[in-house]
Amino acid sequence: GDRFMAPDIRQLQALPGVHLVVLSACETALGGRRDQDGMEIAGLNNAFLERGAKAVIASLWQVNDPSTSLWMQQLYHHLAQGHLTKSQAIQAVQLNFIHGKVTLQDLPNLRAGARRLVERDRSVDFSHPYYWAPFILVGNAL
Repeated sequence: GDRFMAPDIRQLQALPGVHLVVLSACETALGGRRDQDGMEIAGLNNAFLERGAKAVIASLWQVNDPSTSLWMQQLYHHLAQGHLTKSQAIQAVQLNFIHGKVTLQDLPNLRAGARRLVERDRSVDFSHPYYWAPFILVGNAL
């Protein structure tokens, strides 16, 4: 329940063996500044990169919990296969969402929030960028 802020990350020991940090919560790619000069993405990402992590995946806007769960499951599945780079794995997930290869029925166990979403609208259109485009990769894409 406590917030983990950039200064807290900077206090961590070096992370040179960490190839990927994934921040799946809402707006984790946004720093404190929101003045539209590009620095708004220099938040937690930079703190992890400064400590030695090779790359960070983070979100630019509010995310939908059930679709984010599916997004992350797909990402880890592609990365675990070992033949795609980080950027290629992200692209594969995005294409699966765009082409309708991902549905809420793919969630292994529907938590309360996802269950309500399924009951309310059984045909959520995950091809909308809201669901597949909030995450960016900063750092080494390999």
